[in-house]
Parts: sequence; C-alpha cells; structure tokens
Amino acid sequence: MSEVTSATSDATAPHLLAARLRLSMVRLSRQLRRMDPSELTIAQFSALATVVRNGPLGVGQLAEIEGLPSPAATRLADKLEVAGLIARRMNPADRRGVQLMATPAGTELLTRRAQVGNAWLAGHLSALNKADRLALERAVTLLESFATECKDGTPATTAEHHQSKETRT
Repeated sequence: MSEVTSATSDATAPHLLAARLRLSMVRLSRQLRRMDPSELTIAQFSALATVVRNGPLGVGQLAEIEGLPSPAATRLADKLEVAGLIARRMNPADRRGVQLMATPAGTELLTRRAQVGNAWLAGHLSALNKADRLALERAVTLLESFATECKDGTPATTAEHHQSKETRT
C-alpha cells in the first residue's frame, strides 16, 4: 500500500474522524454562539427551536424530540416560560394536559439567532466550489441522521442511507 493510500485510510478511520468531527462541531458551535450571545443555554435554545418548529406540543413530545427524560424537559419548559419565550396552554384534546407554544418573543429570538448564524455560515459556504458544497450537503444529511438517533442509541438511518448516490445506482 502506498503512503498516500495509507494516509487516506488512516484519515477515514472512524475513531480519527470522530475525534476531528467532534472537535470541529464544538468549535463551530462556539463560533456561532459568539455571533449572537444569548442568555439561553444550548439545551434551552434547542428546546425553544423544537417548540417553534413543532409546536404546539406536550412536554412528553418535547422530551422525546430532544431525547430527554420528562423531568428535564419540564425544567426546560419552566425556564423558557419564565423567560417569556414559550407559554403553556390547555390541550383542547385532553384537559389534563398542556401544550407548549412559542411566544412572539421566543419566535423572534430564534429567528434573529438563525439569521445571524446562517449569514455567517453562508459567507463561508459561498467561498467553496460546487463540489465542496455538494460534499458538505451530503455530510449535513448524515449529521442530521446522527442527531435523530433511535432510543437504543443507533442512528435513525441504516448504512444504506449512508452510501453515496453513485454507489446505489
């Protein structure tokens, strides 16, 4: 095996890719938080985004989407409600339950943060050539599948979904 092939094989080893990916994601997350510092923790911001995008929804649904135990989702909802970013409303289908809904302030905060962060990312993406943007689009699709793991910790997609379009045709 040539040195080039060996170096490439080593660079794609899962444990090496995992280390690089994790560190890159931490650094990217830090950069994005610097773009628009907020009083919200990452968990609170994620929960708010879930309520804005999927609401109205119950605390149990929030817990399931966020991959949290119900008590943790309840605490997040409490903090977001105190901050005026979400509101609890009676569930018309079940009077015993409540639904979480984003307030205008919550929606505005999420929109503002997305606009600032997306503009920063778009500036960097615009400097890439089309092939690199396509490669990144594929990587984002894979990362999205990692973020939606099954309850047993396995990715929500199968290895077949991880194959490139070229190898499936």
